Amino acid sequence: MIKVILFSLVFLFASHAYSEVDNDQWQDTGETYVDLINQGFEVKGYDMTNFKDEMGNLYLFFVTVLQKNKVVYECQEYQVFDNTMDTISLTFVCRKLVKPYKKGLKT
Repeated sequence: MIKVILFSLVFLFASHAYSEVDNDQWQDTGETYVDLINQGFEVKGYDMTNFKDEMGNLYLFFVTVLQKNKVVYECQEYQVFDNTMDTISLTFVCRKLVKPYKKGLKT
């Protein structure tokens, strides 16, 4: 009986708990690598990870950090290849580091 009451209370309060959708410090932009390099940004960091699913598709995830003075961008590229290395999907976005749109909890 106590478990039912606790579950009900958690469910009741959780339904009213929403996170701030605008509390983000990375703002999407329409910039590309070429745009940023032409504006004088330099690559400061790069990382890549990958994995295969059970169908043999290869998922690649690239992250590049570019900086010029105190302005920082993080570009993310997602690629999915089938088992013959044909591209199934490609997604690319560069995000600019900004102050959070709204202050978070205890900040």
